[in-house]
Amino acid sequence: MKKAVLVLFVLFLSSIISAQGFDDQKYLLTTKTNTFGISSLRFLDPYLSPLIYSGSGVDFNHESRRFLSLSNTHISIQNRYYLVTGVADNPAHTASMFYFGANYSWGMHYHFRPAKGIQLLAGASWDLDFGFKDVMRNINNPVNLDLATNLNLSGLARYDIALCRRTLRLQLAVETPVLGWMFVPTAGASYYEMFELGNHSNLSHFSSVFNKRGINPKFTVDVPFSHSVWRFGLGYHELKYKANDLVFKRTGFSLLVGTTFDVISFAGRKKQAPHNFISTDE
Repeated sequence: MKKAVLVLFVLFLSSIISAQGFDDQKYLLTTKTNTFGISSLRFLDPYLSPLIYSGSGVDFNHESRRFLSLSNTHISIQNRYYLVTGVADNPAHTASMFYFGANYSWGMHYHFRPAKGIQLLAGASWDLDFGFKDVMRNINNPVNLDLATNLNLSGLARYDIALCRRTLRLQLAVETPVLGWMFVPTAGASYYEMFELGNHSNLSHFSSVFNKRGINPKFTVDVPFSHSVWRFGLGYHELKYKANDLVFKRTGFSLLVGTTFDVISFAGRKKQAPHNFISTDE
């Protein structure tokens, strides 16, 4: 009888120790945010037209952020994908421009925590930018491409405020290009001349704050509900660059709505999922 009690006691202690070990084990979470937006768009592309085109469109933005490691919770890594499409008209509404844009960026930020509920992030990012503009009315030059890559300075400020039995998170993010490369065609040169006849002169340009300036601020509010966190916000994008005696402008303003959530991944020998995590691969 004593041996049976001793065995039960040992099993009980081992279960407590294993449970404590699981509770003490830490994992890195990845914060993912998906937002959709309705945008107002303005373009000035003198390669296609000397007029400013204005219109509207829709956009989608995906962001993910995680800390560098379990031992370093001051540096985070961010990935972002951005897609936008829309149609704009000239002032007389006699011609329309179709636009599609895509942007990918990767960056790192250092986290400052000066006070409870306040976070300041400062860092840099690298991005790839693509744009397709089509003015169907044009005959010789109906299409122009925006191709660029940039090193950007970026920052973010967060403030948590308790309101109505829930904590709201106010967030302001800002990004601006510093150095990079861009593709800008010469006025009047057709894409047939560039790529079929090999006329590549004055297509590739180094960009800096002297010939390319922009700002991309975004203000959002995260509102927690019973089983989800919703994000509402305003986004603004302004870019101006010049090359080959041409000045290009792109401006956008968006109303944003989406969700933000934390996920965790298990893979390999050293990051296997605990037994109480059920996978579809099992």
